[in-house]
Amino acid sequence: MKIFKTYFIISFILFGSVALAQSSSAYTRYGIGNVDYTYSARAFGLAHTGTAMLNRDYVEILNPASWAALKLTRIEFSLILNGVNLSDANQTAFYSDADFKGFTFAFPISSKYGIGFASGLIPYSRVSYQVVERNTNTPPFISDYTTTYEGKGGLSRLFMGATVSFADWVFGATAEYYFGTLRYISKIDFDVITYNPANLELDYRPRGFGSTVGLISQNFASLFNSKTISNLRIGVSANIIDELVMDTLLTISRRTVPDTLGYGETTMKIPVRLAAGITMGITQKYVVNIDYIYQPWSQFNIGGVASGSLRDVNKISAAFEYIPTNLSGSSAWEQIQLRAGLSYEQTQYRINGVDINQYSVFAGFSYPLGIGNSLDVGFEYSDRGTTESGLIREQFFRINVGLTFGELWFIRQEK
Repeated sequence: MKIFKTYFIISFILFGSVALAQSSSAYTRYGIGNVDYTYSARAFGLAHTGTAMLNRDYVEILNPASWAALKLTRIEFSLILNGVNLSDANQTAFYSDADFKGFTFAFPISSKYGIGFASGLIPYSRVSYQVVERNTNTPPFISDYTTTYEGKGGLSRLFMGATVSFADWVFGATAEYYFGTLRYISKIDFDVITYNPANLELDYRPRGFGSTVGLISQNFASLFNSKTISNLRIGVSANIIDELVMDTLLTISRRTVPDTLGYGETTMKIPVRLAAGITMGITQKYVVNIDYIYQPWSQFNIGGVASGSLRDVNKISAAFEYIPTNLSGSSAWEQIQLRAGLSYEQTQYRINGVDINQYSVFAGFSYPLGIGNSLDVGFEYSDRGTTESGLIREQFFRINVGLTFGELWFIRQEK
């Protein structure tokens, strides 16, 4: 267990050092920003699929029922490297940053009854943008100035949950606590130093409870009487968040003195997210996943007021995985698992009447670091938005690097 304590310490160090890193995506100004569907580098390489998978070797959060197949006590954490190329009708810019994706801890309780337990701290959404506007067309008696619009923060999820199996059907559920800070800053800097700069800052601090429930079916492969199809399951899950209580704070800073303009409490309503998927194993070596996610962001509201810049999310993803089976006597390179996937997403953003859609390509691999341990790497290229109608095209380049460790715990010693 000493090795697990070391991993926990490393996780907290990483979390504290990069949690406030910032890239630039102007669309995250709306709602609660970009939503994270998974934190795992493995699921990242699988195009965020896995609603119907029973996972032996890693902890997936999209469907808690997947923990029923765990064989070892596991701890996982991952770091993501973000790069985004932004283009409008006139110019192009590139931004990059790093972000800690959280950690999970899980262990099996009963393989006979499919009972497993998992907990963790992971991000739910992220706000990260910075837009600079230069103003030179000013009257003679007013200095030229620069306006900066900045947003940062996000919503985090602390969870614990368990699974149980009945007649090879697996049910899982979690109890979750949501918290975070969404910070929006407007800053004016004048060219003439005798004009005082000003910062206007709006903070949202939501908090509250939620749950994710999921179901994975029995193996339907036997219905086809085929030696090729080794596993065929369907899965569904629902992420339900209670109405969050939210503190709001509005401050303005002139020179270096902050002044609170307003403070209050309101509510935030995040819509239910539904996921459905199918997974098929082929000759014990290959896995094919197809997942669909729906979340009606048109129902999102703050204090009962909906946003006119949000619409319903529809996302479909397909992925492929290669898993070596003949491991006895093979080298580490021969044990590498490979992944690839595609997705199309009608995102939650609708700006100036224009729908923002996203196309993504994924790839990944797992390199073994010993029995039950691995280095997992996932890659993503995504393209969304447009340079027309005064909007921005965003091209994302992401690398998710994860470490997963497994140990055999809770073994009864014979006397």
